[in-house]
Amino acid sequence: MDLGIVFRLLVAAFCIVAPSLLFIGFVRVLDRMRDDALVDRIMERVDEQPSGAPGPAAVLTGGAVSGSSKSDLVTCSSCGLPNHGFAGYCGNCLAKLDG
Repeated sequence: MDLGIVFRLLVAAFCIVAPSLLFIGFVRVLDRMRDDALVDRIMERVDEQPSGAPGPAAVLTGGAVSGSSKSDLVTCSSCGLPNHGFAGYCGNCLAKLDG
């Protein structure tokens, strides 16, 4: 057999087999990471939070996710839709909000 053909067949076999093997390895690594003790400790901390403490989403967004009261809402002057006080534009018509 010609050496060029053998080389091309080996490259083709590698291109077919390698992505599958890499994917299987990646899935196994993710599975091991899911069963890690660090994940268990973090989940225990989340479960132990007092009910008044802000959750992870509220901490990341500066409290914007926490329950909004009626005073935190701004009504759009164009369409009348109530929006959050921190919004700059209406979520319905994209008009600029006052205040």
